[in-house]
Amino acid sequence: MSPDEMLKLFDLGARPARPPDGSPAVAAACPTAPAAPEPASPTALVLDAWGLRRGRDLVAESDRLRAAGADALAAADYFGAAFDPDPALAPGCADPRRHAFLARVLDAPEYRALRADTRLDDNAAGIAAAHLAEQFARLPAPDAAETSDGGDFGAELAALRAAAAAVDGARAEVGELRDAAAALGLGPGAPGASDPAAIAAVFRRVRNDSGLKRVCELAGRFRRVARAKQRRKAAHGTDDVVGVVPGGDVGRLLPAELVRLAVPELELDALRRIAEGHALCREHHATEPVGRGPVLAVVDESGSMAGDKVHTAKALALALAWVARHQRRWAGLIAYSGGSGERLLALPPGRWDEGKLCDWLAAFIGRGSDLDVPVAELPRMARAIGAPAGVTDLVVVTDALCRIPAALRDTFLAWRRAARVRATALVVGGAAPGDLAAVCDACHAVPALDPASETVGRVLSL
Repeated sequence: MSPDEMLKLFDLGARPARPPDGSPAVAAACPTAPAAPEPASPTALVLDAWGLRRGRDLVAESDRLRAAGADALAAADYFGAAFDPDPALAPGCADPRRHAFLARVLDAPEYRALRADTRLDDNAAGIAAAHLAEQFARLPAPDAAETSDGGDFGAELAALRAAAAAVDGARAEVGELRDAAAALGLGPGAPGASDPAAIAAVFRRVRNDSGLKRVCELAGRFRRVARAKQRRKAAHGTDDVVGVVPGGDVGRLLPAELVRLAVPELELDALRRIAEGHALCREHHATEPVGRGPVLAVVDESGSMAGDKVHTAKALALALAWVARHQRRWAGLIAYSGGSGERLLALPPGRWDEGKLCDWLAAFIGRGSDLDVPVAELPRMARAIGAPAGVTDLVVVTDALCRIPAALRDTFLAWRRAARVRATALVVGGAAPGDLAAVCDACHAVPALDPASETVGRVLSL
């Protein structure tokens, strides 16, 4: 069988023979088939497996995303735009409208400010994702946009408006999340829980209760005033050098002693002085709060305090609790309405019970009697708080004109002296303080609890 017959048998085309000089043969030019285009990405952003799984979880958890018609891929895109440190658009997407919408969002100047609050924050990014999904769902269909606003320009304008509205709405709601978490001692840097699920549960409760939401919003203003007042208080710390003493603490050695360690001829002598405690060291003085009792905040919850009065009073009580924790003290929140009811909540310096705190802030007794300040009950209430004994700060907020019998007044003053209680009363509404002035160290009649007022500033500087 000849070679040509064998090639034909195996259906192999004959190849030209290699030239004798050994140079490679030149193949006949033939047109190459065009490369197949890459399939479009199912998501508008470049996401990893965790981002895709988070999208599926968000759709299962969020009623708002499901109501907006977002599927798992869209939810992953919206969440990634807010959560990822550096979100990047995919070259193409199976949903061109979502790709174009997210491109407008990423280019918006306001989006950069939003991402500073949502980056790597699960709850804040989830809020932003819900707003993006809702605004995208409101975008008109392509045909409607072309006929109503003049073609591509109308669609572009609608996308820009939707992106801006989504970013603005997300920033407002993320701000509410921050206020609620800070007011209740949650989030990074706070002694409370940093678990995203716990923070989300508390925020859902705050968002669905208008009174609780108002208290947390006002508490942020009072807390900022309290932080400023506490920073102005002079205190000696470990950076204050008050002298030179002999010692062996290497961290406090003077530069002259450290130089001796670097000189071979003086090294052994310097080590001997350090071992014997005869080296020259800096002396520091620091003050620590010791022997201080709790901060007690009493809020009048009679019917006349309903509305903004009680919301502001509870916000001030939350700020006082923040001051107490800042000073490593216990706090006691007391709600009282004559003989018709009372509520006590003890807050230790560390972790608070956020659920019980929300219960205390949301409830309102709304009744009253002839004496809406617990003058007779306060000794019992202070013991029920269970805080260590020490100098106690008591702040009473009421709008009542109190009449205190002489015998009750003398008993209360005797308890104050024995328990070392410093009492301050704030009478809201501008009414005369009545007999409260006789049982308190300071009594102020104020038209309203204004965080910017000098009176509130003095109260928060305890």
